Amino acid sequence: MARHDAEAFHATEHDQPATELGDAVRRLHEEGRYATALDLVLRQLRDVGPSEDAFFWATTLLFTTQHATGPDVAEPVPRERRSNPYFAPVATECAACARFWFSSHPALANVRLNVANPIGVQCQSCRYSLCRACYDPADARCPEPGCRGTLGVPVLPTGRPQGSPANPFTEKLEHVLILWRNTPVDREEAEFLVDLACTWQDRAGIVVRSQVNQADERDGETSERRMGLVLVGLYERLGQISEGGLLERTRVVPIMSPGHGRRLVLVTAAPETGPASQLSGPVRYLLSDDEDSENGDGIGGSAGAGSGRRRRWFRRRR
Repeated sequence: MARHDAEAFHATEHDQPATELGDAVRRLHEEGRYATALDLVLRQLRDVGPSEDAFFWATTLLFTTQHATGPDVAEPVPRERRSNPYFAPVATECAACARFWFSSHPALANVRLNVANPIGVQCQSCRYSLCRACYDPADARCPEPGCRGTLGVPVLPTGRPQGSPANPFTEKLEHVLILWRNTPVDREEAEFLVDLACTWQDRAGIVVRSQVNQADERDGETSERRMGLVLVGLYERLGQISEGGLLERTRVVPIMSPGHGRRLVLVTAAPETGPASQLSGPVRYLLSDDEDSENGDGIGGSAGAGSGRRRRWFRRRR
């Protein structure tokens, strides 16, 4: 019998939240600044990693603010923020349609629940979950083969193995390159893309670059990947990525960015030893050709000071 909560965060009994994080979140919550409060928790998860305290506040905010509107709400939580992969371990996902939600039931572990119209139900044995739209109240048997459990409440986290599966990579990062078409990448989108491609990986001190994808669209994704890998190789030759980055430590992640279209994210992990393995400090974002040209590399940017010309690294074969 399979279990359906392998990617969930399994908290031990929660005693006392971290005072510093809790105080800041409470203050922002009282001011109706829900988006800023959730961003504070998100930064904690990015910088420190998974913790019981951070997930406690993430679940609390995501559940209590999901329908919050009105004049007292200065900063509602944007819909897309709820789908951030750092929150996936405390989400519950429908096994039939992949819809997800955040349940208040984990905080009510010692309370006998009687919910008339729950958002979803869950097998109390294997955690197979169904949302309200996919559940047939006339049949409470668990659909999981070999399971004899029944569907009901409480509903606990399962993670999002269909919609936002756990990142299998754990290496420290060294460099991220984002290729875009039509719409440039801004700081907020860059953080979102790195979150998707590199959840839980240490990003301290890395460089995140974005450049226009100059490969001919008619040549397809293979050409786009080749262009990205060539650029990674050029950065390695210039000493901005450590030796072996292209051939040994780079992976390519295509992502459909909501409202922006397809992005190609090239993630280079840090080596196990050497300066790149000890990077620290804030992430450095170079998200335009002008910023990149300040380093004098000229890759994808100006060929010389004030020239304003972009090099085209790929040309369509005739």
